[in-house]
Amino acid sequence: MQNLYLEAKKLIDKANKILVVSHRKPDADTLGTALCLKLWLESAKKNITLACIDKPAPVFSFLPSVGEFTDEFDLKSFDLMIIVDAGASYMTNFHLKYVDFFLSGIPILNIDHHASNDMFGTTNIVDSSAASTTVILHRILNFFNADITSEMATCLMAGVYGDTGSFMHSNTDKETYEVASDLMEKGASISDITKALFRSRSVSTLRLWGKVLENARLTDDSVVVSVIKEQDFREFEASSEHLSGVVDYLNMVPDSKFAVLLNEDRKGHVKGSMRTRQSDVDVSKIAASFGGGGHSKASGFTLDGKLREEIKYVVVSDDVSEKTLDFADF
Repeated sequence: MQNLYLEAKKLIDKANKILVVSHRKPDADTLGTALCLKLWLESAKKNITLACIDKPAPVFSFLPSVGEFTDEFDLKSFDLMIIVDAGASYMTNFHLKYVDFFLSGIPILNIDHHASNDMFGTTNIVDSSAASTTVILHRILNFFNADITSEMATCLMAGVYGDTGSFMHSNTDKETYEVASDLMEKGASISDITKALFRSRSVSTLRLWGKVLENARLTDDSVVVSVIKEQDFREFEASSEHLSGVVDYLNMVPDSKFAVLLNEDRKGHVKGSMRTRQSDVDVSKIAASFGGGGHSKASGFTLDGKLREEIKYVVVSDDVSEKTLDFADF
């Protein structure tokens, strides 16, 4: 990895105007990585623009400069693009808005921790063993003996907390705790992070979660399934953003192989979130069979269509023959 760090440094040193890009529907990891990069690179007198196709949710308002993300920019004005935490090139969605997004000739630094990453960068710093992309950035900053300020530490810690589920997910390893310890010493605001990410739920969110739990079923093949339809969002005055975190509760059922939460959106899509605690189940492979991806223990996918009685979804597991899950009774 050290050679890749040096390659990245060369790209950064040559650049003056840098576009730092987060993936669509941004989470704590992509935002924390992007914002920490902004703070670091601006201290090196670089001109930084933050880009994301979707506006960050209000829950992330504790992060410095989070309101500066834009989806409007002149691609030709940049010397370098840094794309962070995007598990595949399509995850930014900017290729749909700017047809030359990956064809402009601008060097791309790809920093990520998803096994599904398709190595779309000029330089690819990708390590699926890392608990979060902010962990990878922490390695890079340490390699170059960068001064990590308290604001940068908060950004990095937000990514660690978000992608490990506050250190409860199976991707939490020795390095995760070492990084967290270092960031605490550097002044990361733990109280702001935990309050925003794990202790702040509206009544609408709680009511929607109640519907998710009410709809939960355990199949004969030990798969926990729940669905939320578009009408449920209307009933509880909520949106798909309010579902964040609830699939982890479905994943708590003892002896289940994995958990699947499906929800409709207003654009005619069905989105799936998958989680597992089992060492012999890789949900990223299951998600990939539906055109999605992610981590071995946490992945997702999007399908065209609606949850209707005549629609059936097929879920394939490494150790289970092909099965059809019928959601008609929901």
